[in-house]
Amino acid sequence: MKKSLNILLLLAFAGMALVACGDCCKQSRPKYIFYFIGDGMSFNHVLGTEQYNAVKQGKSEIERLNFSTFETRNFVTNYSTSNPVTDSAAAGTALATGVKTANSYIGVDDRGTELRNLTDVASEEGYMVGLVTNVGINHATPSCFYGHSSDRFGFPKLVDDYIESPVAFIAGSTIMDMKSGPDDPRYEKVTTVQLAERIRKAGIALTLDVEEAAKTEGKRVALVANDKENRHVPYVIDRKGKEVHTLLNHSKAAIEYLSREAKDGFFLMIEGGKLDYAAHEQDAVTTFAEVNEFAQCVDLALAFAAEHPDETLIVVTADHETGGMSLGWDNYEIRMNALIKQRASAIEMTKIVQQMRSEGKRDWNDYKQALSEGFGLWSHVPVRAEDEKLLKDDFYNIFLKYGPMVDGLYNKSEFMVYDAIRILNKAASIDWTSLYHTGMYTPLYAKGVGECRFLECRDQTEIPKTIASLMGGEL
Repeated sequence: MKKSLNILLLLAFAGMALVACGDCCKQSRPKYIFYFIGDGMSFNHVLGTEQYNAVKQGKSEIERLNFSTFETRNFVTNYSTSNPVTDSAAAGTALATGVKTANSYIGVDDRGTELRNLTDVASEEGYMVGLVTNVGINHATPSCFYGHSSDRFGFPKLVDDYIESPVAFIAGSTIMDMKSGPDDPRYEKVTTVQLAERIRKAGIALTLDVEEAAKTEGKRVALVANDKENRHVPYVIDRKGKEVHTLLNHSKAAIEYLSREAKDGFFLMIEGGKLDYAAHEQDAVTTFAEVNEFAQCVDLALAFAAEHPDETLIVVTADHETGGMSLGWDNYEIRMNALIKQRASAIEMTKIVQQMRSEGKRDWNDYKQALSEGFGLWSHVPVRAEDEKLLKDDFYNIFLKYGPMVDGLYNKSEFMVYDAIRILNKAASIDWTSLYHTGMYTPLYAKGVGECRFLECRDQTEIPKTIASLMGGEL
Protein backbone atom coordinates (compact mmCIF):
# COMPACT_ATOMS: atom_id res chain seq x y z
CA MET A 1 0.00 0.00 0.00
CA LYS A 2 2.80 2.40 0.98
CA LYS A 3 4.71 1.53 -2.19
CA SER A 4 1.62 2.20 -4.31
CA LEU A 5 1.11 5.54 -2.57
CA ASN A 6 4.70 6.55 -3.27
CA ILE A 7 4.29 5.69 -6.93
CA LEU A 8 1.10 7.75 -7.11
CA LEU A 9 2.88 10.71 -5.49
CA LEU A 10 5.75 10.48 -7.95
CA LEU A 11 3.32 10.35 -10.85
CA ALA A 12 1.48 13.36 -9.45
CA PHE A 13 4.68 15.38 -9.17
CA ALA A 14 5.69 14.35 -12.70
CA GLY A 15 2.28 15.38 -13.95
CA MET A 16 2.57 18.76 -12.24
CA ALA A 17 5.96 19.29 -13.90
CA LEU A 18 4.54 18.40 -17.30
CA VAL A 19 1.58 20.70 -16.81
CA ALA A 20 3.92 23.50 -15.73
CA CYS A 21 6.07 22.96 -18.77
CA GLY A 22 3.02 22.75 -20.99
CA ASP A 23 1.69 26.02 -19.58
CA CYS A 24 5.08 27.62 -20.21
CA CYS A 25 5.05 26.54 -23.82
CA LYS A 26 1.45 27.63 -24.42
CA GLN A 27 2.03 31.22 -23.32
CA SER A 28 1.60 34.05 -25.79
CA ARG A 29 4.56 34.85 -27.95
CA PRO A 30 7.40 36.83 -26.38
CA LYS A 31 7.42 40.52 -27.23
CA TYR A 32 11.13 40.89 -26.46
CA ILE A 33 13.71 38.29 -27.47
CA PHE A 34 17.37 38.30 -26.45
CA TYR A 35 19.59 35.83 -28.32
CA PHE A 36 23.10 35.54 -26.86
CA ILE A 37 25.88 33.75 -28.74
CA GLY A 38 29.19 33.16 -26.96
CA ASP A 39 31.53 32.64 -29.90
CA GLY A 40 33.73 29.64 -29.12
CA MET A 41 32.15 29.15 -25.67
CA SER A 42 31.58 25.64 -24.43
CA PHE A 43 31.06 24.07 -21.02
CA ASN A 44 34.63 24.35 -19.74
CA HIS A 45 34.85 28.02 -20.67
CA VAL A 46 31.82 28.62 -18.45
CA LEU A 47 32.90 26.34 -15.60
CA GLY A 48 36.48 27.59 -15.74
CA THR A 49 35.26 31.18 -15.47
CA GLU A 50 33.17 30.30 -12.43
CA GLN A 51 36.12 28.59 -10.75
CA TYR A 52 38.49 31.44 -11.57
CA ASN A 53 36.01 34.02 -10.25
CA ALA A 54 35.69 32.16 -6.95
CA VAL A 55 39.44 32.09 -6.36
CA LYS A 56 39.88 35.68 -7.52
CA GLN A 57 37.19 36.79 -5.06
CA GLY A 58 38.53 34.65 -2.21
CA LYS A 59 35.45 32.43 -2.05
CA SER A 60 35.54 28.78 -1.05
CA GLU A 61 32.67 27.81 -3.36
CA ILE A 62 31.99 28.80 -6.93
CA GLU A 63 29.23 31.25 -7.75
CA ARG A 64 27.56 30.22 -10.96
CA LEU A 65 27.28 32.64 -13.85
CA ASN A 66 23.79 34.05 -14.29
CA PHE A 67 22.85 32.05 -17.38
CA SER A 68 24.17 28.77 -15.98
CA THR A 69 21.52 29.06 -13.24
CA PHE A 70 18.67 29.04 -15.75
CA GLU A 71 16.37 26.11 -15.03
CA THR A 72 16.11 25.28 -18.73
CA ARG A 73 19.52 23.91 -19.75
CA ASN A 74 20.48 21.71 -22.67
CA PHE A 75 23.33 20.91 -25.06
CA VAL A 76 23.37 20.64 -28.84
CA THR A 77 25.50 19.40 -31.71
CA ASN A 78 27.07 21.92 -34.09
CA TYR A 79 28.74 20.13 -37.03
CA SER A 80 28.64 21.64 -40.52
CA THR A 81 27.83 19.85 -43.78
CA SER A 82 31.48 19.92 -44.82
CA ASN A 83 33.12 18.74 -41.58
CA PRO A 84 32.35 17.50 -38.06
CA VAL A 85 34.24 20.61 -36.87
CA THR A 86 32.37 23.74 -37.87
CA ASP A 87 33.66 27.25 -38.42
CA SER A 88 31.86 30.39 -37.25
CA ALA A 89 30.26 31.04 -40.64
CA ALA A 90 28.57 27.65 -40.93
CA ALA A 91 27.66 27.62 -37.23
CA GLY A 92 26.35 31.18 -37.37
CA THR A 93 24.26 30.27 -40.40
CA ALA A 94 22.80 27.31 -38.50
CA LEU A 95 21.97 29.56 -35.53
CA ALA A 96 20.43 32.26 -37.74
CA THR A 97 18.61 30.21 -40.37
CA GLY A 98 18.02 26.73 -38.95
CA VAL A 99 19.86 25.16 -41.89
CA LYS A 100 23.28 23.54 -41.88
CA THR A 101 25.80 24.63 -44.47
CA ALA A 102 29.47 24.24 -45.39
CA ASN A 103 32.33 25.93 -43.58
CA SER A 104 32.94 29.50 -44.77
CA TYR A 105 29.36 29.88 -46.07
CA ILE A 106 27.17 32.65 -44.69
CA GLY A 107 23.39 32.69 -45.02
CA VAL A 108 23.37 30.20 -47.90
CA ASP A 109 23.10 26.43 -47.99
CA ASP A 110 25.99 24.28 -49.20
CA ARG A 111 24.77 24.68 -52.80
CA GLY A 112 24.81 28.48 -52.52
CA THR A 113 21.06 29.01 -52.25
CA GLU A 114 20.09 32.01 -50.12
CA LEU A 115 18.35 31.19 -46.84
CA ARG A 116 15.77 33.00 -44.73
CA ASN A 117 17.10 34.08 -41.35
CA LEU A 118 15.68 35.20 -38.01
CA THR A 119 15.98 38.85 -39.04
CA ASP A 120 13.61 38.15 -41.94
CA VAL A 121 11.13 36.35 -39.70
CA ALA A 122 11.32 38.97 -36.95
CA SER A 123 10.74 41.80 -39.41
CA GLU A 124 7.77 40.02 -40.97
CA GLU A 125 6.24 39.43 -37.54
CA GLY A 126 6.57 43.07 -36.48
CA TYR A 127 9.74 42.93 -34.39
CA MET A 128 12.52 45.50 -34.70
CA VAL A 129 15.95 43.87 -35.06
CA GLY A 130 19.24 44.69 -33.36
CA LEU A 131 22.65 43.00 -33.66
CA VAL A 132 25.56 43.62 -31.27
CA THR A 133 29.10 42.21 -31.26
CA ASN A 134 32.55 43.23 -30.04
CA VAL A 135 34.19 42.26 -33.33
CA GLY A 136 33.45 43.57 -36.83
CA ILE A 137 29.82 44.25 -37.73
CA ASN A 138 30.44 42.24 -40.92
CA HIS A 139 32.28 39.41 -39.18
CA ALA A 140 30.90 35.88 -39.54
CA THR A 141 28.33 35.68 -36.74
CA PRO A 142 26.49 38.99 -37.17
CA SER A 143 26.65 38.64 -40.96
CA CYS A 144 24.68 35.39 -40.78
CA PHE A 145 21.68 37.40 -39.56
CA TYR A 146 21.55 39.56 -42.69
CA GLY A 147 24.07 38.32 -45.28
CA HIS A 148 24.24 35.76 -48.07
CA SER A 149 27.65 34.68 -49.35
CA SER A 150 29.58 31.52 -50.11
CA ASP A 151 32.69 33.25 -48.73
CA ARG A 152 32.87 34.73 -45.25
CA PHE A 153 35.82 36.90 -46.32
CA GLY A 154 33.79 38.83 -48.89
CA PHE A 155 33.41 41.70 -46.42
CA PRO A 156 32.32 44.45 -48.88
CA LYS A 157 29.50 42.28 -50.20
CA LEU A 158 28.35 41.59 -46.64
CA VAL A 159 28.22 45.34 -45.97
CA ASP A 160 25.97 45.70 -49.01
CA ASP A 161 23.77 42.90 -47.66
CA TYR A 162 23.52 44.69 -44.32
CA ILE A 163 22.48 47.92 -46.02
CA GLU A 164 19.68 46.07 -47.85
CA SER A 165 18.53 44.26 -44.69
CA PRO A 166 15.87 45.36 -42.17
CA VAL A 167 18.39 45.46 -39.29
CA ALA A 168 17.54 48.64 -37.35
CA PHE A 169 20.49 48.78 -34.94
CA ILE A 170 23.92 47.24 -35.32
CA ALA A 171 27.01 47.72 -33.15
CA GLY A 172 30.53 46.37 -33.21
CA SER A 173 34.19 47.23 -33.12
CA THR A 174 34.79 48.09 -36.76
CA ILE A 175 33.84 47.50 -40.39
CA MET A 176 36.07 44.75 -41.67
CA ASP A 177 37.83 45.39 -44.97
CA MET A 178 39.94 43.24 -47.25
CA LYS A 179 42.97 43.46 -44.97
CA SER A 180 41.04 40.99 -42.82
CA GLY A 181 40.83 38.33 -45.50
CA PRO A 182 43.30 36.45 -47.67
CA ASP A 183 45.34 38.25 -50.32
CA ASP A 184 43.26 37.10 -53.25
CA PRO A 185 42.71 39.06 -56.49
CA ARG A 186 39.07 37.95 -56.54
CA TYR A 187 38.28 40.15 -53.56
CA GLU A 188 37.09 43.70 -53.94
CA LYS A 189 39.83 45.94 -52.54
CA VAL A 190 37.77 48.31 -50.44
CA THR A 191 38.92 50.08 -47.27
CA THR A 192 37.07 50.51 -44.00
CA VAL A 193 36.66 54.22 -44.80
CA GLN A 194 35.02 53.41 -48.14
CA LEU A 195 32.70 50.86 -46.55
CA ALA A 196 31.73 53.40 -43.88
CA GLU A 197 30.86 55.86 -46.62
CA ARG A 198 28.60 53.28 -48.28
CA ILE A 199 26.69 52.90 -45.02
CA ARG A 200 26.31 56.65 -44.55
CA LYS A 201 25.16 57.17 -48.14
CA ALA A 202 22.42 54.62 -47.52
CA GLY A 203 20.95 56.98 -44.94
CA ILE A 204 22.06 54.95 -41.94
CA ALA A 205 23.31 56.93 -38.93
CA LEU A 206 26.86 55.59 -38.65
CA THR A 207 28.42 56.90 -35.45
CA LEU A 208 31.32 56.38 -33.05
CA ASP A 209 29.35 57.94 -30.20
CA VAL A 210 27.64 55.37 -27.95
CA GLU A 211 25.27 57.89 -26.38
CA GLU A 212 24.31 59.31 -29.77
CA ALA A 213 23.56 55.82 -31.07
CA ALA A 214 21.33 55.06 -28.10
CA LYS A 215 19.35 58.30 -28.46
CA THR A 216 18.97 58.41 -32.26
CA GLU A 217 15.32 58.53 -33.27
CA GLY A 218 13.59 57.55 -36.49
CA LYS A 219 16.69 56.25 -38.27
CA ARG A 220 18.65 53.04 -38.59
CA VAL A 221 21.85 53.10 -36.55
CA ALA A 222 25.32 51.60 -36.99
CA LEU A 223 27.63 52.07 -34.00
CA VAL A 224 31.34 51.24 -34.35
CA ALA A 225 34.47 51.96 -32.34
CA ASN A 226 36.49 52.77 -35.46
CA ASP A 227 35.39 53.74 -38.97
CA LYS A 228 38.87 54.56 -40.28
CA GLU A 229 40.89 51.42 -39.56
CA ASN A 230 40.06 47.77 -39.24
CA ARG A 231 40.92 47.49 -35.54
CA HIS A 232 39.01 45.63 -32.88
CA VAL A 233 38.25 46.85 -29.36
CA PRO A 234 40.74 45.69 -26.70
CA TYR A 235 40.23 42.62 -24.59
CA VAL A 236 38.61 43.26 -21.22
CA ILE A 237 41.88 42.43 -19.45
CA ASP A 238 43.82 45.00 -21.51
CA ARG A 239 41.60 48.02 -20.90
CA LYS A 240 43.62 50.93 -19.62
CA GLY A 241 40.86 53.14 -18.27
CA LYS A 242 37.15 53.75 -18.62
CA GLU A 243 36.59 52.37 -22.09
CA VAL A 244 33.58 53.66 -24.00
CA HIS A 245 33.42 50.98 -26.69
CA THR A 246 32.71 47.69 -24.95
CA LEU A 247 30.30 44.85 -25.53
CA LEU A 248 28.45 45.91 -22.40
CA ASN A 249 28.09 49.57 -23.42
CA HIS A 250 27.08 48.68 -26.97
CA SER A 251 24.45 46.29 -25.58
CA LYS A 252 23.10 49.02 -23.29
CA ALA A 253 22.84 51.37 -26.27
CA ALA A 254 21.00 48.74 -28.32
CA ILE A 255 18.49 48.07 -25.55
CA GLU A 256 17.85 51.80 -25.02
CA TYR A 257 17.36 52.38 -28.75
CA LEU A 258 15.12 49.35 -29.31
CA SER A 259 13.06 49.93 -26.16
CA ARG A 260 12.15 53.38 -27.48
CA GLU A 261 11.88 52.75 -31.23
CA ALA A 262 10.34 49.26 -31.30
CA LYS A 263 6.62 49.71 -30.67
CA ASP A 264 5.71 46.06 -31.24
CA GLY A 265 8.72 44.36 -29.67
CA PHE A 266 12.30 43.57 -30.65
CA PHE A 267 14.72 40.76 -31.40
CA LEU A 268 18.28 41.44 -30.22
CA MET A 269 21.27 39.19 -30.94
CA ILE A 270 24.37 39.83 -28.81
CA GLU A 271 27.62 38.04 -29.66
CA GLY A 272 30.68 37.73 -27.42
CA GLY A 273 33.10 37.55 -30.33
CA LYS A 274 36.38 38.33 -28.55
CA LEU A 275 35.83 35.26 -26.37
CA ASP A 276 36.65 33.18 -29.43
CA TYR A 277 39.76 35.22 -30.19
CA ALA A 278 41.14 34.63 -26.69
CA ALA A 279 40.48 30.89 -26.84
CA HIS A 280 42.23 30.71 -30.22
CA GLU A 281 45.28 32.06 -28.39
CA GLN A 282 44.86 29.48 -25.58
CA ASP A 283 44.80 32.37 -23.12
CA ALA A 284 42.67 31.17 -20.21
CA VAL A 285 42.49 34.33 -18.09
CA THR A 286 41.71 36.52 -21.09
CA THR A 287 38.98 34.04 -22.08
CA PHE A 288 37.49 34.10 -18.58
CA ALA A 289 37.39 37.92 -18.62
CA GLU A 290 35.49 37.85 -21.92
CA VAL A 291 33.01 35.29 -20.56
CA ASN A 292 32.43 37.55 -17.55
CA GLU A 293 31.57 40.55 -19.74
CA PHE A 294 29.30 38.32 -21.81
CA ALA A 295 27.51 37.40 -18.57
CA GLN A 296 27.23 41.10 -17.68
CA CYS A 297 25.32 41.58 -20.92
CA VAL A 298 23.00 38.76 -19.91
CA ASP A 299 22.45 40.72 -16.68
CA LEU A 300 21.09 43.57 -18.81
CA ALA A 301 18.57 41.20 -20.35
CA LEU A 302 17.61 39.83 -16.93
CA ALA A 303 17.05 43.36 -15.62
CA PHE A 304 14.89 44.10 -18.67
CA ALA A 305 12.97 40.86 -18.15
CA ALA A 306 12.30 41.81 -14.53
CA GLU A 307 10.39 44.83 -15.87
CA HIS A 308 8.65 42.76 -18.57
CA PRO A 309 8.34 39.35 -16.89
CA ASP A 310 5.56 37.94 -19.06
CA GLU A 311 6.87 39.26 -22.35
CA THR A 312 10.58 38.40 -22.47
CA LEU A 313 12.59 35.41 -23.68
CA ILE A 314 16.34 35.04 -23.12
CA VAL A 315 18.30 32.38 -25.01
CA VAL A 316 22.03 31.84 -24.42
CA THR A 317 24.12 29.49 -26.54
CA ALA A 318 27.37 29.20 -28.50
CA ASP A 319 28.32 28.48 -32.10
CA HIS A 320 31.14 26.01 -31.41
CA GLU A 321 33.96 25.24 -28.96
CA THR A 322 37.36 26.85 -29.42
CA GLY A 323 40.67 25.56 -28.13
CA GLY A 324 39.66 22.31 -26.49
CA MET A 325 40.07 23.68 -22.98
CA SER A 326 40.72 20.97 -20.39
CA LEU A 327 40.26 21.65 -16.68
CA GLY A 328 42.35 19.48 -14.38
CA TRP A 329 45.00 17.61 -16.36
CA ASP A 330 47.39 17.21 -13.43
CA ASN A 331 46.96 15.06 -10.30
CA TYR A 332 43.18 15.46 -9.95
CA GLU A 333 43.58 19.18 -9.31
CA ILE A 334 42.68 22.59 -10.64
CA ARG A 335 44.82 25.40 -9.24
CA MET A 336 43.18 28.64 -10.38
CA ASN A 337 45.19 30.60 -7.83
CA ALA A 338 48.14 30.37 -10.25
CA LEU A 339 46.29 32.69 -12.66
CA ILE A 340 45.22 35.56 -10.43
CA LYS A 341 48.27 37.74 -11.13
CA GLN A 342 47.91 37.77 -14.92
CA ARG A 343 47.45 41.40 -15.93
CA ALA A 344 47.71 41.32 -19.73
CA SER A 345 46.56 39.17 -22.61
CA ALA A 346 49.03 37.21 -24.71
CA ILE A 347 48.51 39.75 -27.49
CA GLU A 348 49.17 42.73 -25.24
CA MET A 349 52.30 41.04 -23.91
CA THR A 350 53.43 40.41 -27.48
CA LYS A 351 53.08 44.14 -28.15
CA ILE A 352 55.08 44.91 -25.00
CA VAL A 353 58.00 42.66 -25.88
CA GLN A 354 58.01 43.87 -29.48
CA GLN A 355 58.16 47.45 -28.22
CA MET A 356 61.07 46.49 -25.97
CA ARG A 357 62.82 44.94 -28.94
CA SER A 358 62.27 48.04 -31.07
CA GLU A 359 63.85 50.09 -28.28
CA GLY A 360 66.98 47.97 -28.56
CA LYS A 361 66.67 46.04 -25.31
CA ARG A 362 68.63 42.78 -25.52
CA ASP A 363 68.97 41.64 -21.91
CA TRP A 364 67.01 38.49 -21.04
CA ASN A 365 66.38 39.80 -17.51
CA ASP A 366 64.37 42.73 -18.92
CA TYR A 367 62.00 40.32 -20.66
CA LYS A 368 61.89 38.04 -17.64
CA GLN A 369 60.75 41.04 -15.60
CA ALA A 370 58.09 41.92 -18.20
CA LEU A 371 56.71 38.37 -18.13
CA SER A 372 56.70 38.49 -14.35
CA GLU A 373 54.73 41.75 -14.28
CA GLY A 374 52.27 40.67 -16.99
CA PHE A 375 51.72 37.02 -16.08
CA GLY A 376 52.92 36.62 -12.50
CA LEU A 377 55.63 34.11 -13.43
CA TRP A 378 58.49 33.89 -10.92
CA SER A 379 56.91 36.55 -8.67
CA HIS A 380 53.72 34.52 -8.01
CA VAL A 381 54.12 31.23 -9.87
CA PRO A 382 57.41 29.31 -9.48
CA VAL A 383 59.04 28.52 -12.83
CA ARG A 384 60.94 25.26 -13.16
CA ALA A 385 64.47 25.37 -14.51
CA GLU A 386 63.50 23.51 -17.69
CA ASP A 387 60.64 25.95 -18.33
CA GLU A 388 62.89 28.97 -17.88
CA LYS A 389 65.35 27.37 -20.30
CA LEU A 390 62.51 27.03 -22.84
CA LEU A 391 61.68 30.72 -22.51
CA LYS A 392 65.33 31.72 -22.82
CA ASP A 393 65.67 29.52 -25.91
CA ASP A 394 62.67 31.32 -27.40
CA PHE A 395 64.36 34.60 -26.58
CA TYR A 396 67.67 33.72 -28.18
CA ASN A 397 66.58 31.46 -31.06
CA ILE A 398 63.38 33.16 -32.16
CA PHE A 399 62.86 36.49 -30.47
CA LEU A 400 66.21 38.06 -31.31
CA LYS A 401 66.08 36.66 -34.84
CA TYR A 402 62.61 38.07 -35.62
CA GLY A 403 61.49 34.52 -36.28
CA PRO A 404 58.03 33.09 -36.96
CA MET A 405 55.15 33.64 -34.57
CA VAL A 406 52.36 31.46 -33.20
CA ASP A 407 49.27 31.99 -35.35
CA GLY A 408 46.09 32.12 -33.27
CA LEU A 409 44.01 32.82 -36.41
CA TYR A 410 43.06 36.40 -35.51
CA ASN A 411 46.26 37.42 -33.74
CA LYS A 412 49.86 36.25 -33.63
CA SER A 413 51.95 35.78 -30.48
CA GLU A 414 55.68 35.69 -29.95
CA PHE A 415 56.77 32.13 -29.16
CA MET A 416 58.20 33.36 -25.88
CA VAL A 417 54.80 34.76 -24.90
CA TYR A 418 52.92 31.70 -26.12
CA ASP A 419 55.17 29.39 -24.10
CA ALA A 420 54.85 31.64 -21.05
CA ILE A 421 51.05 31.39 -21.27
CA ARG A 422 51.30 27.60 -21.54
CA ILE A 423 53.58 27.43 -18.50
CA LEU A 424 51.12 29.58 -16.56
CA ASN A 425 48.12 27.49 -17.63
CA LYS A 426 49.94 24.27 -16.76
CA ALA A 427 50.61 25.65 -13.30
CA ALA A 428 46.83 26.06 -12.97
CA SER A 429 46.27 22.52 -14.32
CA ILE A 430 44.60 23.86 -17.48
CA ASP A 431 45.49 22.55 -20.91
CA TRP A 432 44.32 23.05 -24.47
CA THR A 433 44.13 20.61 -27.37
CA SER A 434 43.92 23.05 -30.27
CA LEU A 435 44.55 26.56 -31.54
CA TYR A 436 41.31 26.21 -33.50
CA HIS A 437 37.81 24.77 -33.10
CA THR A 438 36.74 21.35 -31.87
CA GLY A 439 33.62 19.25 -32.45
CA MET A 440 32.51 19.48 -28.81
CA TYR A 441 28.83 19.97 -27.94
CA THR A 442 27.75 23.53 -27.19
CA PRO A 443 25.54 24.62 -24.28
CA LEU A 444 22.03 26.01 -24.48
CA TYR A 445 20.25 27.97 -21.76
CA ALA A 446 16.80 29.57 -21.87
CA LYS A 447 14.65 31.67 -19.54
CA GLY A 448 11.28 33.33 -19.97
CA VAL A 449 8.33 32.96 -22.29
CA GLY A 450 8.42 29.56 -23.99
CA GLU A 451 11.71 28.54 -22.36
CA CYS A 452 10.86 24.85 -22.02
CA ARG A 453 10.50 24.54 -25.80
CA PHE A 454 14.31 24.57 -25.93
CA LEU A 455 14.51 21.33 -24.01
CA GLU A 456 13.46 19.69 -27.29
CA CYS A 457 16.51 21.01 -29.18
CA ARG A 458 19.15 18.44 -30.09
CA ASP A 459 21.09 20.34 -32.77
CA GLN A 460 21.82 24.05 -33.01
CA THR A 461 19.61 24.33 -36.13
CA GLU A 462 16.58 23.69 -33.90
CA ILE A 463 17.25 26.79 -31.77
CA PRO A 464 16.34 29.42 -34.42
CA LYS A 465 13.44 27.30 -35.62
CA THR A 466 12.06 27.34 -32.08
CA ILE A 467 12.58 31.11 -31.79
CA ALA A 468 10.86 31.67 -35.15
CA SER A 469 7.94 29.52 -34.05
CA LEU A 470 7.57 31.50 -30.82
CA MET A 471 7.56 34.70 -32.89
CA GLY A 472 4.65 33.31 -34.87
CA GLY A 473 6.62 32.65 -38.07
CA GLU A 474 8.86 29.99 -39.52
CA LEU A 475 12.20 29.61 -41.21
